[in-house]
Amino acid sequence: MKASQYKRWKHHLICLLLLGSISPAFAGAPATDSLIVASDLVRIKNIVDLQVKPDGSELAYAVRGIVADTTKHGGFRYETLWYVNRTVSTAKADPLKVDQQFTQILYGPDGRRWALGKGSNKRSQLFLFPSDGQEPQQLTKLEQGLGTVRFSPDGSKVLLSSSFTLGELVKSKDFNTAGHVPPWSLEKPADSHNASLLAEPAQEDRDGGLAEIIAYLKHDEQQGIAKVTNKLQFQTENSTTGEIRFTHWYILDLAANTQPVPLTQGFRSYTGAEFLGNNKVLLSVETENGLHPDRVASTDLILFDLPSKKRQVILGDSIHRFQVAAVSASGKWVAVNRSRQNSLTVGELFIYNTQNWKGNSLAVDRSLSNIQFSADEKSVYFIASDRGRRTINRADIKTGNIRTLSSVEEGIGDYWVNGQKAFYTKTTFANPSELYRADANFKNSAVISEINSGWLSGKNIGIAQKSSFRNEKGLEVDYWLLKPANYQTDKRYPLLVEIHGGPASMFGPADASMWHEYQYFRARGYAVLFSNPRGSSGYGESFLKANFKDWGPGPSRDVLKAVDLSLATGVVDSSQLFITGGSYGAYLTTWILAHESRFRAASSQRGVYDLYVFFGSANVWPMLKRYFDGFPWEKGMRDILLAQSPTTYAEKIKTPLLIFHGEQDNRTGPVQSDFLYKQLKYLGRDTEYVRHPHADHEITRSGDVGQRLDQLLRTYEFFERYRH
Repeated sequence: MKASQYKRWKHHLICLLLLGSISPAFAGAPATDSLIVASDLVRIKNIVDLQVKPDGSELAYAVRGIVADTTKHGGFRYETLWYVNRTVSTAKADPLKVDQQFTQILYGPDGRRWALGKGSNKRSQLFLFPSDGQEPQQLTKLEQGLGTVRFSPDGSKVLLSSSFTLGELVKSKDFNTAGHVPPWSLEKPADSHNASLLAEPAQEDRDGGLAEIIAYLKHDEQQGIAKVTNKLQFQTENSTTGEIRFTHWYILDLAANTQPVPLTQGFRSYTGAEFLGNNKVLLSVETENGLHPDRVASTDLILFDLPSKKRQVILGDSIHRFQVAAVSASGKWVAVNRSRQNSLTVGELFIYNTQNWKGNSLAVDRSLSNIQFSADEKSVYFIASDRGRRTINRADIKTGNIRTLSSVEEGIGDYWVNGQKAFYTKTTFANPSELYRADANFKNSAVISEINSGWLSGKNIGIAQKSSFRNEKGLEVDYWLLKPANYQTDKRYPLLVEIHGGPASMFGPADASMWHEYQYFRARGYAVLFSNPRGSSGYGESFLKANFKDWGPGPSRDVLKAVDLSLATGVVDSSQLFITGGSYGAYLTTWILAHESRFRAASSQRGVYDLYVFFGSANVWPMLKRYFDGFPWEKGMRDILLAQSPTTYAEKIKTPLLIFHGEQDNRTGPVQSDFLYKQLKYLGRDTEYVRHPHADHEITRSGDVGQRLDQLLRTYEFFERYRH
């Protein structure tokens, strides 16, 4: 056997051994090992959308999973399928799988079933999707396709959003009827009054006059030879673009059977639209202040009267973003999210009486989502991100009293409720996603899906135990310890410390993204520790702000305190400590390594290591203002940013480190990892660098499946080099 052949054979053998009998699991055969293995990643499914008929007699839900794909290297792809389930019986019902042409199922207030899916022009369109077995009927033929759908209370009208580039909007007969150009500057140098948008077309000729050269250069852009931008925010998650996009809305009269009619106009995005009654619409629109859209931080709430076409600004202060969260059936009450862009705040939910537009804020110091009014309009339901979990709550509109309806040790995803029953999705430590039925108080629940419970029934799953402590600021910090599989009290085990990103995010029973990784390392004999240090979300605004100008020292003390308390349990071998984190978690991992020597090895993924460089490398650069109150060129900021950067202390990092980064990750920028790796390699440290081609920041959550497996296994293999 040639050396090159031997190397290839050896590589494939190692991969197979690490995957743990990968073929049977990928083929769907029962696993011979009751512990979680790497290949179980492809068996995990998640319910990502839930829609329910108004009377509760039928529901539709979307399941996202991973399926085999022989057409590409890596062998897997994501697939989202819609299912329809008639819920007349309380027993589990076999759902009807919906044609993959449709990307969403919807129910109108009148009970009719609708769908979004690919139309004749291959773009998303609206279909009437009867429940009696008749063929779906395409209702729209929008050139740009549609995004969001909103029905009027009586089901007679529907709002449809569509997205346009600046060039498309300039030429649009629907949303720019007067043929105007933007009133704000494109910020293109020497382009007075945006004249370039009105230039007469010319024949492209690189050897011609100026107009012909401009036409030639525009063709270069169209062919991908060059990217030109005049935007401040030109970095996307995985690429760059100079394109500006706008969201506009049509209204379609379903009763009259006419074509959609444009509802909005101009060079601002209408970020949301909801019916208020059957003849009025509430619109959220970027504030018109003469600035380029990249520099607009606020939105106004506008009331649009359909018969008279009159517009009235209901809420707007040029500071906050106002977004309609829910409207009660009669239109008497409106829930509005008020937030401040790029600020370190939780945000507020206001309940307004539309008769006088007086409102009160719900007294909840948490991020709230999935707002719904009760059928009797006396209360409002919402999900609160709270201390690692996501709970369903009900607030009395009159008194403001709030009652938590779900368990505090789980994560509620989507839900629907009326006066008699409720349906909801849930994540727990035991199962990443299932669908449940309950009464209107979310009691007497029963699972009505088997998207994960079937294959999990033969698995040995660990349940993490929660503890907490108060740090030196008096903040209560939660942490969870997951004991290794087959734990024995007379043994001590290696500990893997996991740190979340954000920093304004949270770990806990509501987090399905880390479910597999926790269980995998548990199965491999590791205890797993994860916590929510200061700066995490789900603990209120004071906790959120507790890492202001303090990304490293304070949060690291919280993480290490959780480590010390875990050591005190007698579960962990103090000489066998490992640590890992992604994004901000990678930042904090390397910060700890620069100030602590207790860890045997570490892994950091898609991290931020130099805050001074962060302004240019990342598309989330406004975080510098939010967390450090300035940008690199401003007075005193250089010293602050460098003092808080792990790269400043690279010489002190002695712990073996495995670094990951996606090559198209613009959330943080691969240059961050390039910088740290070069430093450590030059200094002669034990370090290894893995770049994943084409991967962006979402690699471990929704990225290429082969790369997700690769990152998991490389981390395990790297740690095993230093485990004894």
